[in-house]
Amino acid sequence: MNSIFLFADQMHKYAMGSVSPFVKTPHLDALAAQGTRFDRCYSNNPVCTPYRGILLTGQLSQSCGVKRNNEPLPDNVPALADAFNRAGYETSFVGKWHIGGNGNGPIPKELRGGFKHFTGYQCYNGFYKDVCFYDEEDRENRFDEHREDVCTRYIIEHIKKMHKTGKPFLQVASFQAPHYPEQPPPEYAALYSDKEIPLPPDHIDICPYTPTFAPPSPRPFEDCPDYQNYGGNMQKYLQLYYAMVTHIDDCVGKILAVLDELGIREETNIFFSSDHGDMQGSQGLKNKCLPYERSCGIPFIANIPGGKKGQISLAPVSAVDVYPSLLSLHGLPGEKHLEGYDFIPILHGKEIDVPPVFCENYLPAQLTHDSPEKFQWKMVCDGRYKFTMSWEDKKPRLLFDLDKDPYEMENLIGKSPEIEDRFEKLIINYFK
Repeated sequence: MNSIFLFADQMHKYAMGSVSPFVKTPHLDALAAQGTRFDRCYSNNPVCTPYRGILLTGQLSQSCGVKRNNEPLPDNVPALADAFNRAGYETSFVGKWHIGGNGNGPIPKELRGGFKHFTGYQCYNGFYKDVCFYDEEDRENRFDEHREDVCTRYIIEHIKKMHKTGKPFLQVASFQAPHYPEQPPPEYAALYSDKEIPLPPDHIDICPYTPTFAPPSPRPFEDCPDYQNYGGNMQKYLQLYYAMVTHIDDCVGKILAVLDELGIREETNIFFSSDHGDMQGSQGLKNKCLPYERSCGIPFIANIPGGKKGQISLAPVSAVDVYPSLLSLHGLPGEKHLEGYDFIPILHGKEIDVPPVFCENYLPAQLTHDSPEKFQWKMVCDGRYKFTMSWEDKKPRLLFDLDKDPYEMENLIGKSPEIEDRFEKLIINYFK
């Protein structure tokens, strides 16, 4: 049995056709229809590097120490690939790594999380078709192609190479899209160019443009082609964003087609998710680092042979649960350091007691659009209620009933003191 874990970058939970019908994602929709779609999945620390640290160590940021961008994996915690290597699996990583650095150049072997096969890059390193990947021999490979097309080709190459060994394999791959800058191939941009993208009820119009730093966007920003394209224009930004989502969907389709070609689709578990979302003007905010659904809420599809089909689960699940669940799925022994739970019974349609999800952030964030202050925050969600508080002084605080208020427009702080007190104790006891 093999497993493939694919994840996008800055793709929020609503960016799939099965959730938002205007989005063109036929391959992801079919994957969900043949498996389980978790509608309350969370990034435990909705930032690029911390998510990756949590995914690969099975520990929250507080424990594994990967709290901010560019920090490395800890040396004293067995990574996901290590567990599969010990069991005799082939292991591979392809795509955006963004762990232990944020620039050009090869990624040292000691920073690669134990993956036997590795082709990737730290972060961006070139706009549109000017990209480079570094292989496990530290060779630089430059391309005049779109980044995600190159990434997909490498994923397919790695899968074919591992399949030839006759051993089971674990393939983890990270796409850069739809993270800014919004630069889809023209044929995908054309799919949305005349579409009016629906805005959620919590939307407040803001400028969606964010400059990049690796490589740096042209300064002043008014000279940046991306700013000229969608600066101050949320509709244009969203059209390009969803074009990049559709491009990823086609990339997923090509990977699935290769599994069929090799005759291993029925012996391969397939997962799709994202490292964090994108606020896009929801709550009057943008980007990531926030406890709101459009930032820390991420897509999660689990498709396993023999699993229940067409299931939509509201069980809270998060990145920290992937490591223990993959071990369980492959019949491998558990690891003492893991902090997540095994969600595999849910994929077979079983009801289990599910613990709440805990999330945290170490990059002080503006929790409301009209507040000049920024806070480190902790969050807990039991599937229905979601409670967030500033870690420094326990204020500000947010409490939402996601069943009745999915767009988080009514803060229940002061209206449900029993729920508020219970969740505050949960957070304090957990993070102690």
